[in-house]
This record gives sequence, C-alpha cells and structure tokens, in this order.
Amino acid sequence: MWVRTLPVYSRLAEPGEVPPELQARLPAGWRLSQHQVETYRALTEGEADIIFNTALTGDGKSLAGQLPALVRGWRHPTLVMYPTNELIGDQQSQLGKVSREWGVAVQHEQLNSARLDEILAEGDYVRRGDALMGILRGNDIVLTNPDIFHLVMHQFYVQRGDAPDRIVGPLTNRVAQLTFDEFHIFGVPQVTSVLNALLFMREISGGMRRQRVLFLSATPDEITMELLRRSGLSVQQVRGEYLHTDATPPPELWRRILAETTLNVVACRVEEWVEAHVDDTLLPFFLERRPAAKGAIIVNSVSAAYRLLHRLQPVFAAHGMRVEPNTGFTSRSRRADSYQADLLIGTSTVDVGIDFQINFLLFESWDAGSFLQRLGRLGRHPGYQRDGRFQPFDDFCAYACVPAWVAEALFAGRDGAPPLLREGAVVDREALSSAVQQAYPPVAGFEAYSRLWGQLQTARVMIGLGHKTIREQYAQARVRLGQRYEAAFGMRVRPAYARYLDLKRTQPALLREAVSFRGGSYFVCAAIDETEAVARPADRFKTADLFFLLANAQLEPLEEEAFYSLAERSSVRRQILERQEPLAFYRVHGWCQEREDYRLFLDRDIREWGTDAFGKAFVARGFKVIADAPGLAALNHRLSRRDLPSLLCLAYQPGELKRRLRLPVLFQVHPFESRDGVTGSVAFGRDALLLEAALQRTRLPCGGGAIVI
Repeated sequence: MWVRTLPVYSRLAEPGEVPPELQARLPAGWRLSQHQVETYRALTEGEADIIFNTALTGDGKSLAGQLPALVRGWRHPTLVMYPTNELIGDQQSQLGKVSREWGVAVQHEQLNSARLDEILAEGDYVRRGDALMGILRGNDIVLTNPDIFHLVMHQFYVQRGDAPDRIVGPLTNRVAQLTFDEFHIFGVPQVTSVLNALLFMREISGGMRRQRVLFLSATPDEITMELLRRSGLSVQQVRGEYLHTDATPPPELWRRILAETTLNVVACRVEEWVEAHVDDTLLPFFLERRPAAKGAIIVNSVSAAYRLLHRLQPVFAAHGMRVEPNTGFTSRSRRADSYQADLLIGTSTVDVGIDFQINFLLFESWDAGSFLQRLGRLGRHPGYQRDGRFQPFDDFCAYACVPAWVAEALFAGRDGAPPLLREGAVVDREALSSAVQQAYPPVAGFEAYSRLWGQLQTARVMIGLGHKTIREQYAQARVRLGQRYEAAFGMRVRPAYARYLDLKRTQPALLREAVSFRGGSYFVCAAIDETEAVARPADRFKTADLFFLLANAQLEPLEEEAFYSLAERSSVRRQILERQEPLAFYRVHGWCQEREDYRLFLDRDIREWGTDAFGKAFVARGFKVIADAPGLAALNHRLSRRDLPSLLCLAYQPGELKRRLRLPVLFQVHPFESRDGVTGSVAFGRDALLLEAALQRTRLPCGGGAIVI
C-alpha cells in the first residue's frame, strides 16, 4: 500500500515585505520565506504577547526565531529552549554556520545542567543561579532546555535568605525574547509550567518591559491554545504559504522545502519488515544508488534499535557501508558520528527537529504526531556532501510500519467508513496529515492536570512573591497574578496554597513531583555499556531506566563501590552519577531478542483499604521487583526503602487500563501484586499524577473497599 506525496514549496517574501534593517543584513543571494519575515516583524514591531509560528516541517522556523538577534545582536538577547540536548547541539551548529554566512559576530552558547556543573567546578561562581546569569550576560543567544527555565522561574535557584526574585528579576530584565522550539512534544504539565512562568514574568515586570515569546510548532495542540486564550495573553499566529505541485513554480517566488516522496505503509513492526526485506528492498536501495544514498531507521525503543544494529551492521559492512546508532543510550560522541553513516538507527532522540540529509526512511510510530514528525525528517535536502563532493538524491522513499488497524483505516476503511487514502494516489502533505490524524484514535489529553496538579506550581510562585523581602514590592502584582492564574487554570489560589503547605508537611515527595518540570527519576540505574566500541572509556558509563534494562538487556550486576572505582579510573566524575541516586549497578553485555517480563510486588496488605486509597496519587514505600534478572536482592533493598509517588488501580491490568483511558502507547503503567494477593496496575512519578487526571475525567473506578479480587 503506497501513495506519492507532492513536493511542497514555501512562498518567498517579496523584497518590499522585508524591513530595511533585515534586508541590509541578508547575505548575497539569500531570500527569506514569507513566514520568516512575518515572524521577524511580530517579534520586533508587533504588540502580541505570544507569537505562534506554525509553518510546516523543514520551512526554517528556527531561523525565523533567530532573525532579531542576528540583526540586533546584543540589543536583542534571546533565550531559546529545545526539548532535547540532541536538538540543542544540532541548532548550535546551524546557528554558527548562519552567523558566519551573515558575517555577524553573534555570541552564543549552550546551557544545560552539565555546563553549569563545569562552570561551578572552574571556581568562578559558587551558586548555580549566578553561573546561569553569567552565561546569559555574556551571550546574545543562549540555547538551553525549558527545564532550566522552569527551575529559574519557579525559584529553585535561590538559597535560604535570598529574595525569591534574585534570579527571576535580572533574567526578566535581561532577556528580550523567549523562544520555545518544537514545544508540541511536551504535554499539559510542561505547558502549565511555562504558562505559570510567562504570567509571572508579565506581572513582575510591571508593564515596563514586555518580552516577546515565540512558540515554534507545526502542530500546536488545542489544550495549549485554550490555556493561552484563558490566560489573557494576546496571541498572534504566523502561518506559512505553500504550493503542493509537480510543476516547478517560479524560483524567485517559491522555494522547495520538501521533495516528493513515495510513502509505503505496511502493517508490521520495523524489525519484522527488516527481516523480510533486508535483501530484496533495504540493501538494494543503497547499492543501486551509492554513493548517493543515505538513510535512517527510527523505532520506538532503544532495545529494538540495538537489535537492528546487530542485524544490519555486518550486512552493510560487507559492502563497505556503515550503520551507526543514535539513541538515548548511545554515547554523545557516537551519536555525533552517526549522522555521517550510510544508515542511522535511532529513536525519539532524532525525530524532533534534527535536520536529516537522507533519501530513505523506515519508521514506526505510536500516534499520529510521531508518524508525521518522523516522516518530516525525509525530503528536506536535495543531497549531501561526502568527501568534499555533493551527492544528489534522485528519489525519496519512506516505509511506515503501523498497526494493522491503522493500515486498514487508511487504505480499506474501518467500521464501514470509506478508506482515507487510495493506493497509488498522489496526495499533498496536508491531505496526508489529515488522513493520518483520522486513522489514529485520539489519546488522552489530561485536561484536568492544570487544575489538579498544576495549581501547586502556581502556589509555589505565589508563596515566593509573598516572601517578606519582596512582599510590599509586588503587592499589586501578586493580586493581578492570582486573578490571571485562576482564569487560566480554573483553580482558586487560596485552596491551592493550603494544599501546597499540607503536601509539604505530609507528602513532600509528591509535592516535589508536582512542581518539577518533567518529573522525577525514581528508577535510575548506572551501567557500563560493554556493547559500545568507543575511543574514550568514559563513554561506556551511562544511566538508564530500571524497567528498560530488566525487560531488554543482558545484565551482570556490580557492587556499588566497584562500579564507582571503575568510573573514576575512566575519568568519570563520581558526583554526577551519585546525584542521580542509582538503584542498581550493571554491566550491559547485549540485548535480549524478546522482551523479558517483570512485575512489581508491594510488600503491604491492601485488601482492606477503602476506595479513596485507589485512583489517587500518594507516596508509597515497599515496592520490590520480581523478574528473572541477576542482582535483585541489592536492587530490592534500595527500592523497597524509596518513597515513590504512586497510583494504584485494582480493577484493570495495564493493557486494559491504557485502552479504556486512551493513554499514550509509551505511557508507563506496570503490573503489581500486593502481599495479600491483590493485583492491578501501578503508575509512578509524573505518570501517577497524569493518570489521576485521566481517571478524574472518566470516573473509572479503581477498586478498594474490602473488595474481593
């Protein structure tokens, strides 16, 4: 089953549309797209609080956000936030290239937790907040992640005795523009955090200074837009203008951003497709076009990526071609090298915003968003450079591996409905996007989260503004801000304040989870990856999720001190690993061919608990793991003593619970059994909070009340 997608062309801005100061900076031969110029005007001349650029994938949204800093330099300091470190590195490289082409000396630097650690180790600063402000003051553009922005705006970088606005105030006064790139991959908790911060910045600035805020997303979700509308912030949406056509339009008016692509849709897993077609389809594609062939395989799990790597590396190596991995478990140096390989095998680390130069793509997806995001990696470039020569691509080919019911909806029709696509048809990207979104069922949006748990972030901000050192200074701002929060999130500030103080006293681990940005990491394990051939021994030392390792990896347990001794001998800083409080220490020798089962055991009697104990997040202790894995005694000794934000649901096993609540495929729900034989599902950390929001919306019962299971 296949379709052909039409090439996509973006309208170029007419010379008269480009502001003179921007036109004067453009390198010879450069033309900007209409949406880029419109975004520049909105950021420098417009009145909207928030600009939403929804241009299509591959149309230069990131450059649109950088234009004011490229033109104005230090007069327009910009903080740009990306969801992954991989994307930060990619965009820093792109920004350096653009700066050189423009001939402007834009100072820019990456900022993440590791970089702050390095600066503190150098001794120039004692406190993380001061180190952060040093980077902001010394650069025109700082490329970071929204996690650090969250920590600053929610007052985590101040110490006892500091005024709560010690870092927030200078940052608000310093930064002219905040950019959130690829923000659509985040959910309601992160949107709530950012909106809390933006409203906070607006009020403490007293109207004296207004930061421009830019969101870059080809697919903004409705929950985000609704929260913005309720907040009272003004929003301007910038859209691209496109042609979908086989005919080549005038090059002075239109620029191609996506090439035509043959999209094949197959009802199987990627590993199954590779096993069936490595010899008759995959390898011939590269051999028939070499050296003008480069490709990527994107899968949902790290274990699948490494199994594919093991299967394909020798096949390609026999013909002088390289296959390399790029996953969250791959070392940074090897990830960087993977983009030069003939075939890259990756996970979600590469499907967001990375500018691939490929003409072959094989991928799987868990929802419509990941399908379109991954397909958007293909057709962005007409070729690539190898050994100083340009190698042009002559065609672009994608294989999408989807569940059978998605393929059915697309090409056969489901439940009596007509098919969404016709095999062999020529379609434009927007029609394809619509069909894919209809083929995948909608997933839970967790709309209740902002009111249920986001209110605790709000309370933290308000408590900070009520601190004795700044109470009078922000008295009026505090009143206005409280009103804005109540309108945006549908909550009441006073009850949220009382709940915050109650949780701080009774369940601090649950409060810490609620006020964090992405949620805590409760199941981190430290590992030495013996499967990775790297030049630096330090690159083999990694951290990974416990359940991922138990289900997929061939493990050898290590004693804690033995692990740290080996780490220090390989120049790995012990403190960085210790900070993550690993549950266990392993050598990883390889990957299982089939997923290994595990379950959790709760060392408590719960049969007599009331209904109010289930379906709600609380802090639990006493969990252990039951699995066919080595070293469980030491692991369970640590795990059983750990306070875990948890939610128990007795009525359903994980698969059934996820189906009934329409939870995302990668949502983490685990099977468990209690000491007195009660079974059900359990979620931890941020997933527990989100699950409570989903249960509250549906009112699905989760058991309790001395029921017999």
